[in-house]
Amino acid sequence: MNVMPTRMELSRLRKQLKTSEEAHKLLKDKQDELMRRFIALIKETNDLRTEVNASLKIFADQAGLSVAGFPFKMVENLFLVKETLISADIRLDNWMGVPLVDIEYEVMDPKPSSALISSPLLSKTEQDMRDTLPLLLRLTKSEKNCYILAGEIETIRRRVNALEYVVIPELIKNIWTIRMKLSDNERDTITRLIKVKSMKERQQREAVLPMD
Repeated sequence: MNVMPTRMELSRLRKQLKTSEEAHKLLKDKQDELMRRFIALIKETNDLRTEVNASLKIFADQAGLSVAGFPFKMVENLFLVKETLISADIRLDNWMGVPLVDIEYEVMDPKPSSALISSPLLSKTEQDMRDTLPLLLRLTKSEKNCYILAGEIETIRRRVNALEYVVIPELIKNIWTIRMKLSDNERDTITRLIKVKSMKERQQREAVLPMD
């Protein structure tokens, strides 16, 4: 970077350096807090995923047994007419400037149908499926927030690294360069003044010497 070796430029760069160091500290603190929240959210998401996978495995095994002996077409029609509706309100929750997803939902009871096939095991399978839906919605919200936080942390990390390894060192280097040039200029000025003073003193001495 080419900089003018002036005191005004030196003052400007010092202010910019102070601002950059303050921004670096704020971004680093924000990054650390987001990482703390991200790690907690990852643990929560992993626990939810484990719970959902276990529920889906039990549901899949039970579903296969509950429809055994019924024609496939009748089972398909049964689940089509007994669709489960979900009322969801999705909004963004601002957390430290990061828009995280928040979902308020309600799983509605299916309308009664006039299906000709049913059994206690089949009814339990349908209920287990409805009970699993809230877990799936919570898992969806947690995983989405993990992606959002991961992207934000990566963006902040790049900014922190840019400030720490590029901007701040460059400012320090430019400030040092200007200070060195100003010091050189001051020494040159002092040297010229000393020479001028010496010349004047010599001229004054020569002026008072008697003429032969």
